[in-house]
Amino acid sequence: MKDSYERKATYFKYCGEVNTDTVLQAVRSRCEEAKIRRVVIASETGRSAMRAIDIFRGANIEMIVATHYPAVTSGPKGGIPIGIKREEYAQRLKRLKDAGAKIIQGTVPFAPPSRSINWNYPTPEGVIDKTLEIFGAGTKVAVEAAIMATDFGEVDEGEEVICCGGTFKGLDTALLVKAAYSMNFFKEFEVKEIVAKPACRVKILPGERYENWKGNLDQYYSI
Repeated sequence: MKDSYERKATYFKYCGEVNTDTVLQAVRSRCEEAKIRRVVIASETGRSAMRAIDIFRGANIEMIVATHYPAVTSGPKGGIPIGIKREEYAQRLKRLKDAGAKIIQGTVPFAPPSRSINWNYPTPEGVIDKTLEIFGAGTKVAVEAAIMATDFGEVDEGEEVICCGGTFKGLDTALLVKAAYSMNFFKEFEVKEIVAKPACRVKILPGERYENWKGNLDQYYSI
């Protein structure tokens, strides 16, 4: 057995929603190559998850969708409702379930109640959050989605899965990881491979100013 192997990784010039399809296509290819059967997708409004249904069609992939609790994020034209289980996204939720996707919603691992004191207060979870963002917001979100899926019981601890996340909206990152419960994060969790990620990061969200981010935000204002 060789001591090394090579696999393709895709790197983007920009963060954001514009990369969604390319990420999902790369994930499908890596699942076939590495014999991965489960993919965890972070999706706040259901759009990224629905694209995954189309791109994964015909592949032997079980999709787990990790969504946000009901909230609102700011955008250039006002607030954007998030959380697939909201009434506004009922049709998307039904389509995802009909396609066999598992939907999970729970506490975001690096945004527990302690961060409500002050978002930038240096809680342990806040430090993890900011550290992972060095690799890009999509990396942080993808890791959180994998932890949520494991805590929720849809992924086994120690199982290799591909997790997908993004910057603000859409997908721009996919990682092959060894999953772990949140309690065992430092002891057991591993990022084994990068499937796709931006070669930059966004420090200012699109709602405030466009910087290293590309995508169509207008679609998020039409339910």
